Amino acid sequence: MCSEKLSNESMVPSKLKRHLLTKHGFASEKPLDYFKRLASDQKIQASKFIKHSTVSDKAQEASYAVAKLIAKKMKSHTTTESTILPACYEIVKILFGEDFEKEVRKIPLSNNTVQRRIEYMSKDVEFHVNEKLKAAELFALQLDESTGVTGKPQVMTFFCLSVCTDGCSSMIGHLTDFLALVKKENPDITFTHCFIHREALVAKSLMPELNEVLQTVVKMVNFIKSKPLKSRLFNQLCSAMDSEHTQLLFHTEVRWLSRGRVLQRFYELREELLLFFTCKESKYADFLSDDSWCAKVAFLADIFEKLNYLNKSMQGKQENILISTDKISSFQQKLLLWISKIEKQTNWDMFDLVKNCHVNSDLTNLILKSLHLLYENIKKYFLSLDVSSTDWVRNPFIDSAYETTLFTTDEESELIDIKNDRGLKLQYSKLVEDIARESKLKKIKINVDVSSFWINLLHEYPKISRKAMNAILPFSTS
Repeated sequence: MCSEKLSNESMVPSKLKRHLLTKHGFASEKPLDYFKRLASDQKIQASKFIKHSTVSDKAQEASYAVAKLIAKKMKSHTTTESTILPACYEIVKILFGEDFEKEVRKIPLSNNTVQRRIEYMSKDVEFHVNEKLKAAELFALQLDESTGVTGKPQVMTFFCLSVCTDGCSSMIGHLTDFLALVKKENPDITFTHCFIHREALVAKSLMPELNEVLQTVVKMVNFIKSKPLKSRLFNQLCSAMDSEHTQLLFHTEVRWLSRGRVLQRFYELREELLLFFTCKESKYADFLSDDSWCAKVAFLADIFEKLNYLNKSMQGKQENILISTDKISSFQQKLLLWISKIEKQTNWDMFDLVKNCHVNSDLTNLILKSLHLLYENIKKYFLSLDVSSTDWVRNPFIDSAYETTLFTTDEESELIDIKNDRGLKLQYSKLVEDIARESKLKKIKINVDVSSFWINLLHEYPKISRKAMNAILPFSTS
């Protein structure tokens, strides 16, 4: 009744009765139901306080959620007050009524509040990233150069095991550039040149005759796409011919995958293009009416499609330098296979578009020279593709021989312990089976996460685990 807190000594019946008579004499003659009702009212009142507190917590959570969206979309902080909140008020009022609208109005989303929320979240992210970096024994970085408003290149980094860059001069200079500066602080750090960047350099290597074909294709595309009227006319022509596509694609040099897509679309619309350029009385119609020239376009579309597939396959989760090396090595071996098939059997099954074209001896020689050039450039940009010495990293339980000179005695001893640990072998087998089952279910290839396997062994087998992590931790792409 008075909400006064009593000591344990005051809880005896005689003292409780004295408290009632002296402090609450008016209620001394009240029936028992009166006190029960009073206790019930207090519980209801307490629950209302809890409800109001919960609504306040939810309002704060909603405020942070909206501020996060504003930051991700890079919108002005005033957007909440000018647009988001008024829209929310109207939506909630119409759907749920004025009582719920009042609750929405409790959400703090002023300009300054949104700014503070974003600052708090960014500091929290920075704190947790720093804590993880401090706790990590090893880590690698993907780096790219960023240019500030002053025009000066800027790079943020930490000391780490390995850095993967795109190979530009500002990154890999030997005196004052990034590599040199990092080497001063950590002489043991390793640098890797991005596999995708190197693959793009390989893809740029074309025979002069094929490069002319590519440039002519780009000019044709630009002839149509650069003028809205021509683009609309071509669209209408494709629609009238019931074509699968009605638009050409632009080629952008900095977008490495665009060449394959542009050529593929161009070849699919070659008949529509021939009719369009014939109506325009353009010189480009002569190229499209030449079967040999179209066969060259078909080869370019085929080979760039395969290069694009290789490029995309080296991106994604669980990709590491060993897996990417396998893919480059596989592509190099395929080039030799294709060369052999063409030379010995004149077999074009590997190229879906070329196999439907008439390929004369001159074009055959040109394609063979192009494939040889690709093979040589892979050898040029990927100096070493032999990773057999690290097979133990991907599967420490295989019986294949490894170069003992690469290990210290302690490292080799720990590897022997792992090989003979039946429990670990069963765990690894289950990991591989789970990945295979998931790959089959999703119908995509999923790589085994060997890094997690070795991380779990860092404390029990520290030396060999660190050696394994040194092999797989460096990024293969930037």
